[in-house]
Amino acid sequence: MSHSANLRKNNSGKQNHNSLYLLFNLVSKDFKLRYRRSILGVVWSMLNPLLMMIVMTLIFTNIFRFQFDMYPFAVYLILGQTLFAVFQDGATGAMSSIIEAAPLIKKVHVQKIIFPTEKVVFAVVNFCFSLIAVGAVLAFFGMAPSWKALFIPFLVILLIIFTLGVGYLVAALSVFFRDVMHLWGVLTTVWFYFTPIFWPYDALASNGLDWVYLLVQFNPMYHFVSCFRQMVTGIPLPSDLGVVTEFGLCALFAVVTFGVGLFVFKKLEKKFILYV
Repeated sequence: MSHSANLRKNNSGKQNHNSLYLLFNLVSKDFKLRYRRSILGVVWSMLNPLLMMIVMTLIFTNIFRFQFDMYPFAVYLILGQTLFAVFQDGATGAMSSIIEAAPLIKKVHVQKIIFPTEKVVFAVVNFCFSLIAVGAVLAFFGMAPSWKALFIPFLVILLIIFTLGVGYLVAALSVFFRDVMHLWGVLTTVWFYFTPIFWPYDALASNGLDWVYLLVQFNPMYHFVSCFRQMVTGIPLPSDLGVVTEFGLCALFAVVTFGVGLFVFKKLEKKFILYV
């Protein structure tokens, strides 16, 4: 191997090491900033899903009175909202990451893809703490996780890939079109309500909303949430496609979305410095 080839290899290795170091430090910084001057600190990562679950359970079991008899509605709710939060927090953070990092990007040569990636990693770290809240709710209702829960790490990896794809896409577009940042809030709100988080999916058929039933099948987050619920509880709902089928659809959505997002990001990143 020539001297120039060795030099390129060493530079590449050094650059990768520096990128990982930067990624770790950015995650640590975000973690400290989020819980700075907070008495409970990281405990909020567990309390937030619990408090939301309690409020929404009271609303939708006493006011709207959804009929759900497969297992406790609170379990159904916290599983959906906890998983969706990974996507929502990760993609939303990634969207503004390049713009927020503008001072650093203008001064130092760094791989720009690190910034949206860090936001997704941070969302996953929060998710890990939120799983403690999920475990507490399961224990409260006397439910033990299914053996299928062993495959949750693989599902989370797919969700990370999917969220990175969406994050790269909106991060790149928001640099050139700031309207994306305003529209994204509306889109994620619609996406949240369009995903069966707090309403039973099977209620659609009983209310004559078959057309919505078909549309929801094209919602990637529905399949992630459905697969997660089946893996944790081991109980498929009547409308579920089955955990293997759901996992396959999640893999398809993840790979395609990641490919599109990465392509757009790499295509536009050289022009970022001109617009941030």
